[in-house]
Amino acid sequence: MILIVSHEDNEHVEQVRSHLTADSVVVDTAWFPASLTLDARFGRGGESLSLSLASGQRIDLADVGAVWYRRISPLGLHRDLVDQTARLFAWSEANEAMLGVWYSLDCFWMNRPTADEVSQRKIRQLQVARGLGLSIPETLVTNDPAAAREFIGRHGPGNVVRKAFRNIPQAPRTTALVSEQDLALIESVCYTPVIFQRFVPADVDLRVTVIEQEIFAAAIHSEPAYRADYRIGLETARVVPYELPASVAASLLDLMKVLEINYGAIDLRVTPEGEHVFLEVNPAGEYLFISHRTGQPIPAAIAASLERHDRSGRQ
Repeated sequence: MILIVSHEDNEHVEQVRSHLTADSVVVDTAWFPASLTLDARFGRGGESLSLSLASGQRIDLADVGAVWYRRISPLGLHRDLVDQTARLFAWSEANEAMLGVWYSLDCFWMNRPTADEVSQRKIRQLQVARGLGLSIPETLVTNDPAAAREFIGRHGPGNVVRKAFRNIPQAPRTTALVSEQDLALIESVCYTPVIFQRFVPADVDLRVTVIEQEIFAAAIHSEPAYRADYRIGLETARVVPYELPASVAASLLDLMKVLEINYGAIDLRVTPEGEHVFLEVNPAGEYLFISHRTGQPIPAAIAASLERHDRSGRQ
């Protein structure tokens, strides 16, 4: 059985499930503990581990050969639990129990929760990429306004971008060039760390989707107005398949190996001189905007990987 841990109404998940022939089931962590029941038993007679859905379906986790772990929802507590201390305690216990479930599953993961947690950290990504010989932008991560001012001054306004570690719905941020107006707000850097990078002029942006050893590279040709962040101009961008140089492809596979992830959506920029510069990897990055425009069979490749390991895990 293939277990898919993700949120409901997820087109990315449904696209993959449409290619699956093996049994699969979706579990949304938002259901736990209010409408998802855990039953874990250990004793002299052995052990059993199962989850039961509100529909009555019981999932024997011993039958799971592969797990696709993608964009996890916050836990869903019972609404009638209103005392804040009680809710905090209930959340803590539920979180500990659910993590214990995931860590106990000895099967194929895309991606294992511990690796997913580490690999999405941008400081670690840059450290690994640099160590593997990939080109990266000169970077400063700091909450020191003086250090930020010096970095920007050394490269000059218009030659540095600022970016967030992670976008949250309540405070979305795009990657943007640091302007003269931004310099007037530089003291606000003291409130939280900011990523500053030397701006990399791009002939083209790349989104490289890696599934185990399979690579799907796409070139994103966006308008000059979106030169700092192609995502803003995706609607009008031209997206086409791209052939990576063999050395870059090999380094990206090494990156995946070091980070211990089986799926990753990697962003690079190709400079006018032809240099391929690594920006970041998203271990749960979106891929439909690539597969829909290029025809690259990314959902089918994910399904094939999960099915291959599900079969091998149950032999």
